[in-house]
Amino acid sequence: MPDEQTTPEQGGTKSEEAPTADSSNEASASRRKPSSGRSLGWWAVCFVLVVLVLIIGGYGYLLYVNLNPDSGPDGFQVRRVASTASNYLSSDPSVTSAEATGAEANINGSSVTVDAHLKDGTSVEAAANLLASTRQKTLQQEPDYSGDFIISVSWTVNGSTIDVDVQCQRDSEAIRTDVKRALTPVGEAKTFTGSIDAYTKLTIDYGQVTALPTSLTQPSVPNSSKTFTMNGWKVTSTPKTDGQFSNPPFDQIITAAGQASPTGTIDLDGTTLSVTGLVTDENKGLTPEAAAPVVHAVADCQAAGLTTLKLNGKLQKGLSSDDLWITFVCNNGTWASKYDSPSPSDTEILNKAAEL
Repeated sequence: MPDEQTTPEQGGTKSEEAPTADSSNEASASRRKPSSGRSLGWWAVCFVLVVLVLIIGGYGYLLYVNLNPDSGPDGFQVRRVASTASNYLSSDPSVTSAEATGAEANINGSSVTVDAHLKDGTSVEAAANLLASTRQKTLQQEPDYSGDFIISVSWTVNGSTIDVDVQCQRDSEAIRTDVKRALTPVGEAKTFTGSIDAYTKLTIDYGQVTALPTSLTQPSVPNSSKTFTMNGWKVTSTPKTDGQFSNPPFDQIITAAGQASPTGTIDLDGTTLSVTGLVTDENKGLTPEAAAPVVHAVADCQAAGLTTLKLNGKLQKGLSSDDLWITFVCNNGTWASKYDSPSPSDTEILNKAAEL
């Protein structure tokens, strides 16, 4: 009997163990499925990270280029402009050397500077045509460039030494016209320095002269000045905004001023004439005897193209902001005090001038 009872129990035990093996396989399979799910998630995370890195890197590059334009497209562009201009100039037979000396892009804008030395004796017209054609050729290849474009050109012709900067970021015909106009005194003026329609004034210097330069009143570019020294007095004449010069009798002014002092300065700025150096005694200041001859020399202020006459009333130890100026204005062709109630000295100077 015990044996008969044992057999069914053992059989029952085996029948219970079979399903246990099946459930183990199912559990193993179920454990492998999540493993596949984590793998896809990992790749998704990697993809997102790569995208984020690219986005952040892109923004970082744009920020860097905005702060340092010379390292980006603007920098490449200015270097192309400089290279094109210098190569074009170098190919011209009248050019002895041409070199790009500046090509920079920064947060304040872009600028290109090219230095060119011409063969001595090159005519003004040939130089003007060359500068205009260089501008045209260069900006045809880089039409989107809007920064500064300056050609520094130097050479000598007919006894004049020219060393000027020419702003070429404008119409070619305007360049040609302004260069020819600015260099009209070539052959009479000694030096031309500064710039033509750029950041500094063009200075035309005749040097020491014994007679007034014949080209002194010829029109020039607006931002310019003509200067010379005659009988110890240095004269500087600056045109009006249209480039036209007033025409006061400088020789007579120099003669009149020379009665008071052997040296001094005479400055014409548009329609305002300023004279410095008439005072030789600090205690006396500007005397009627020293001032009246100068006022008399330009008595017809309308004919001289003047509106204001300023006489410095201090002994010159270098101009300063506290200088004393005696000022007269042109009123119906004659000089009058600037003030409705003129000072005794103003009246005395005008009366003395009227007696001459």
